[in-house]
Amino acid sequence: MILPNKYVTTSESYIGISSLILNTLGKRTITIDKLWKDFEKKYIIKANLKNPPTFHKYVLVLNFMFMVGMINYTEKGEIVNENIKINN
Repeated sequence: MILPNKYVTTSESYIGISSLILNTLGKRTITIDKLWKDFEKKYIIKANLKNPPTFHKYVLVLNFMFMVGMINYTEKGEIVNENIKINN
């Protein structure tokens, strides 16, 4: 489930979904709800994914991303991409 294999495609794995979430997040600092709505518009409504993730799986992937250091949370609870330095 975390990594793709012969039963789990890349787009269904945590690693694959993480890349899509990072692409949606970009350089912004955004709330979980707003990021889900943007992700939904970009990948689920437009039917770009064969088996799109549910909100539950989306939250699990966010937890995975936080644990491996891909994202971090601000004091306001917004998500920050740890791979991109944001100059304030």
